[in-house]
Amino acid sequence: MEISMSYRDFRVWASAVLWVAAALISAASVRATEFQKTADGPPDPLVAMFVWWNAAYRQKDGFTAEAFSKYFTPDTVLRVNGKDRSVGVEELASHFRDIQKRTESVVIELPFLDEFASPSGDKIFTHHFVVARENGKASRERVMGYAAIRNGKISLINFVSVPDEPAPRHL
Repeated sequence: MEISMSYRDFRVWASAVLWVAAALISAASVRATEFQKTADGPPDPLVAMFVWWNAAYRQKDGFTAEAFSKYFTPDTVLRVNGKDRSVGVEELASHFRDIQKRTESVVIELPFLDEFASPSGDKIFTHHFVVARENGKASRERVMGYAAIRNGKISLINFVSVPDEPAPRHL
């Protein structure tokens, strides 16, 4: 069986591929732009915190209680897979400094796969990935759950996190 393609057929095929790629890139760009800001302006408190978090991870002294208090209430709770990992901004800062010390990289992927707020705006639900490198090994986790918002700050993060394969190659 011989497979052959004329120059005209190749051009039609290549044009179709380029058109689909352009449409996908355009849709992703629109989604990223919509995600960066709410309809009224600035990013929601969860997105704003994760943008800050990704940058703070790369700084030696990025995770301080003072920095966390810009995004979290003093009594905030970080709960992952049903277990409270930290209570309060001091414990939250300490928890993430420990992660920072033992890993080579951690990135919360933005924009989220899915995000929506409750009608009252007091909960933000998310579905996203976290990619990391620890001891030279890349990993990826699928994360779903919500952040409770009180007075514009996060008072609770309640996430479920499970390993997801394959790990990305870019870390």
